[in-house]
Amino acid sequence: FSDFTPWAFLSAILWVPGGTAGVYAVRRAGLAISVGIWSCVIVIISFIWGVLIFGEKQKSGALGAVKAVSVLCIGLCGIAYFSSSEPESKKKVDCRLKEVIDETTPLSSSGGDDTTSEGEDQESLDLESFPHCGQPPHSHQTLHFHLPPLISKRTIHVPKYHLGLFFAFLNGLLAATIMIPLHYAPPHSTQGIGYSMSFGIAAMIVVLFAWLLRWMVCALQCRSVVKGYQSLPSFHFKDMLRPGMLAGLLYSIGNLSGIVSIQKLGNFMGYSLNQSSMIVSGLWGIFYYKEIPGFKNILGFISSSVIVFVGILLMGRDHQA
Repeated sequence: FSDFTPWAFLSAILWVPGGTAGVYAVRRAGLAISVGIWSCVIVIISFIWGVLIFGEKQKSGALGAVKAVSVLCIGLCGIAYFSSSEPESKKKVDCRLKEVIDETTPLSSSGGDDTTSEGEDQESLDLESFPHCGQPPHSHQTLHFHLPPLISKRTIHVPKYHLGLFFAFLNGLLAATIMIPLHYAPPHSTQGIGYSMSFGIAAMIVVLFAWLLRWMVCALQCRSVVKGYQSLPSFHFKDMLRPGMLAGLLYSIGNLSGIVSIQKLGNFMGYSLNQSSMIVSGLWGIFYYKEIPGFKNILGFISSSVIVFVGILLMGRDHQA
């Protein structure tokens, strides 16, 4: 623990809500498009921190960095676009299905109740399991937010898919900042595994604090500590033990590698190159989760990935050690 640095707590405070937002984004919008969005945001924010704030040197100056970022973001935006596009046949089926639903389902747009029936709740739960159902997560479900009466009597309707896209952006914004404290930590605690260990311990403490805070809120709402604990979501130890351990192991290895790359290459290039992982996520989305249907969308995704590689090559050529 001699290498532990309190700066890791700041990284963990940014990482925990960012990771939560990322999970929500994947559940609502899909793996491929979510990773594409937050990767693009991370590249832009890393450029701002690395080149404009920390003054990391580029052979062609800031202009060369802007060109590399532009090419990279074009590729990332292309990946996001083709990941979110539905084939025309699917759109026609959805339109026909919507017409049938409109004709057979009573709507509450004329001041009725916005509550859903038990059957609709079950359907919502089924749709939320999309990563294992072999269908793209283009859900048309909508969340209804009722504004306080003192402000307005209006109800804001937000599609869950769009909310997932917003949380993907939020995750990118926070993720691009979690390694900024690394620049201010003492040199003896920032050598790869040193900061990684500090970050892991800090993240565990922050998650525990967030869980206790939620327990307190539930206890206040239920007016009972026991009932508040019972209202908390299940840990699902039996279901999550193996996948959770595997995900944690893979993330820890990637996080350690990311810290080393930032130390050796700088925040801009090191963190930006880490975003090539979204190509791997996109391939999972295509071949396993079936989130990107249609030959044109897959071809567009592959072409956009090539553009991303071109952007990475431009960054590598322009980097000044």
